[in-house]
Amino acid sequence: MEDIILAGFGGHALSVADSIEKAGKYRILGYTEIVVNPTSSYEYLGQDEVLEAWHSKGVHAAAVGVGYLGKGDVRDRLYDKLKRAGFALPPIIDPDAVLARDAEIGEGSYIGKGAVVNARSHVGRMCIINTHATLEHENSVGDFSHIAVGAALCGNVAVGEHVFIGANATIIQGVRIGMNTIIGAGSLVLRHVGPNTISFGIVRDRNEE
Repeated sequence: MEDIILAGFGGHALSVADSIEKAGKYRILGYTEIVVNPTSSYEYLGQDEVLEAWHSKGVHAAAVGVGYLGKGDVRDRLYDKLKRAGFALPPIIDPDAVLARDAEIGEGSYIGKGAVVNARSHVGRMCIINTHATLEHENSVGDFSHIAVGAALCGNVAVGEHVFIGANATIIQGVRIGMNTIIGAGSLVLRHVGPNTISFGIVRDRNEE
C-alpha cells in the first residue's frame, strides 16, 4: 500500500482521511500544518517546509486537507508547493460516491460520500464535490471549485474556476457560472451568472421578477 501525506489539516481533512482509509489504496503517513492539530489522530510531520524532504524519502502522493470557503488561496498555494516538490495528487473518491463510467475527475479533487457525478461530466483539478452533491449529465466544473453539501447541478451546467456553490443550492440545466463567483446556500439559479460576483436567493432574469 502506498503512503500518502495530508498537506494541511482543517475540518475538511477529516472527511478526506476517512475516504482515503475506506478506499484502502493509500496509507496516511501523517500531515503537515503550521501547528499541531489536536483533533488529528495522525502523526504531525511538521510545517509545509518538510514536504520536499518527505518526497526525497520516497513518499510521492499527497492530498490537500484544507477546504475551500475562505481558504481558496491556501489551497492554491498548497497545490503549487506540492507540484513543485514532485508530488502526485490523486483524486480522492469516497467509495460511497457514484460516478458514471465516463465521468472525468481531475488531479487532487475530492468526491465525497453519496456524491453523484453522472454521464459525460467533467470535474477539473483540485475541486471539492462534497457530501450528497449531484452533478447530472454533461456538467463541467472548473479547477479549484467547490460544490458544497447537497447542491445540485442539473444537466449541462458549466461552472468556471474558483467558484463556490453553497449547500443545497440548485443550478438549473444549461446555466453558466462565471469564474470567482459565490452562489449562496439554498439558492435557485435560473439564469447565467457572470464572473466575480456573489449571488443568492432566486437568481433569475429581471424581466421575470
